[in-house]
Amino acid sequence: MIRPAQIAIAIFSLAAVAPAMAQTRTGLDLTTFIVMGEGLTAGMANFGLSSAYQQYSFPAQAAAQMNTALAQPLIQPPGIGDVIGYPGQEVRLQTYPQGAVRQFFTSASSPIASPSIFIQNLSVPGLTLADSISLRPALPIAQRNMKQTVVNLILGFPQLFLNVPLWSQFEYAKAMFPTVTLVELGFYEAMNAAVNLDPAQLPDPAGFGANYATVIAGLRRLQSQVIVTTIPNPLDTAYFSSVTAAGSVTATDPSVISGRYNVGSQDYLTRNALTTIANQFTSGATAPLPAGSILTATQAAALTAGVNALNTQILAAAKASGAVVYDLAAFLHKVKIAGAAAGDRSLTADYLGGFYSLDAVYPGPTGNALIANDFLTFMNATYHQSFPMVAIPAVYAKDPVVVYQKPQGAIHTAASPGSALSAFSGR
Repeated sequence: MIRPAQIAIAIFSLAAVAPAMAQTRTGLDLTTFIVMGEGLTAGMANFGLSSAYQQYSFPAQAAAQMNTALAQPLIQPPGIGDVIGYPGQEVRLQTYPQGAVRQFFTSASSPIASPSIFIQNLSVPGLTLADSISLRPALPIAQRNMKQTVVNLILGFPQLFLNVPLWSQFEYAKAMFPTVTLVELGFYEAMNAAVNLDPAQLPDPAGFGANYATVIAGLRRLQSQVIVTTIPNPLDTAYFSSVTAAGSVTATDPSVISGRYNVGSQDYLTRNALTTIANQFTSGATAPLPAGSILTATQAAALTAGVNALNTQILAAAKASGAVVYDLAAFLHKVKIAGAAAGDRSLTADYLGGFYSLDAVYPGPTGNALIANDFLTFMNATYHQSFPMVAIPAVYAKDPVVVYQKPQGAIHTAASPGSALSAFSGR
């Protein structure tokens, strides 16, 4: 059994020696690699966070190639956490096949199964930048608030059972005295505003920039190399589809979608709208789309401008404190525009295109592997390293996401049952 005194000694011993380790490093010191982030770096996929996909998170795959440890808070399937754009789940006590929720491990030195005392991937699905600074674990572990429950299971386990400090994500990162820190924050805020079709819900750029500067400066004061990522544009995920992409996914002529649902050429359909359209044309009876199904061109432009403003703040904060910037947004935009080669096929960012998982927000294993390789290429160029790339075919061969198929067969046209009625507004 781990006693409170033992973990307290471990914490304060780490605090005593880590500053010296950080100050004496030369070049790129990967002794302590820490990740701050949300679902994108946690390994969220297919509607939840579980060990089935956490092992394929792009930080985990990159860390393996960099030959450095990245302890993760592995969660037993079927997983935990809410997915942006879908109804929140009720927090329930674990049921079969889950046991302790957090996976336990044994080792030669500790034959009693227990969770890791410390983790290095601190990413929490649903976490905002402001949350990363102030939201701490709190008893009871399972609460009605899903975000707090997930924070408890990731950042507060097993610390909640012991008489030791409870840290926010930022405090936890600093307590580990990282030599290299990857920070990916802001994507949740962007996606949340996007799925609610309300760009006004994006954070105020000035306040966001101030918080980001606080995080970077706090890590840099510990002599950590800090790598921040830009925020991907939600329009580059599979959650939003152009009329053309929606036609491909639903096996429907794009002109029929435009006419039947009053969708403009620069508008976007949500992932949930795709399901509704496919079901309607399969049944042969069309009807107005539910509210919130269409992101208009005006809303899309405002969202893009808002995300760009947040990224401008990230760039400024990074420059002020000597952090480097990995342009994750640019890579995911490239995938949206041109796709990405993997295995014997080309993956796309369309829904069921192989890059994104079924939730349409987070990449699958191969998608994460492609991000990892882009990140490793960046690390090699920035720090004059020669880290090997992830072997994409090996990941691809075990990835169920890449075998998801778009509908096959006849295309629904204007002559299809139910489609010859007068157009109506889907907004």
